Amino acid sequence: MTFEQKKLVPERDENLKNGNFTVLNGEYTKNMNVYVVGEKHKESIDYIMMLLDRSTDNTLGYGIKMGSQKKFGVTFWDEEDIPEEYRA
Repeated sequence: MTFEQKKLVPERDENLKNGNFTVLNGEYTKNMNVYVVGEKHKESIDYIMMLLDRSTDNTLGYGIKMGSQKKFGVTFWDEEDIPEEYRA
């Protein structure tokens, strides 16, 4: 977990508690689950899936993450950074 992410943990936990997250499975994320967390997680996932469909490698990369964060105000978390009770 990065220093920047540590500052976002309280907000992340509140969103997890409220069900504001979607899990992208390893098919798109180099064999590990990635959590998209935030109020607009569903809109973000629709956007991400459209971008992945158009990409040549069909893998969630830095550019897609940064664009989604900026556009929808979501954060991305590796499964290891998510409390166990919310893991898929």
